[in-house]
Amino acid sequence: MKLLIDEDSQSHRQIKVLRAAGHDIVSVAELKRNGAPDKEVFALAQELDRVLLTHNAADFLTLARLADTHAGVIVVFRDGNPRNNMSYDQIARAVSTLESTGVPIRGQFHILNNWR
Repeated sequence: MKLLIDEDSQSHRQIKVLRAAGHDIVSVAELKRNGAPDKEVFALAQELDRVLLTHNAADFLTLARLADTHAGVIVVFRDGNPRNNMSYDQIARAVSTLESTGVPIRGQFHILNNWR
């Protein structure tokens, strides 16, 4: 899957695991856009035709709802109990699972935790 990784999700380890799983990854940092407002990150994902991977559900849900169309947004929720959070490997497997199902991603907002 072609992904743009939001600033809050772009740990070097996460990017490495996603790339090893065969995903085409670009991070906000690699594009020298750290600190860009969410609206600009969302627009960048559309410009690059990449699904946005983020932990920032609320802001990107609003932007996705306001957009006529978009490449897709996938969100990872963090739990108050760190033991319940998805590991980097779980996130990569969930992205692969979501992609393999054939479920529409373009124009959709998916909670990646549901694809573990």
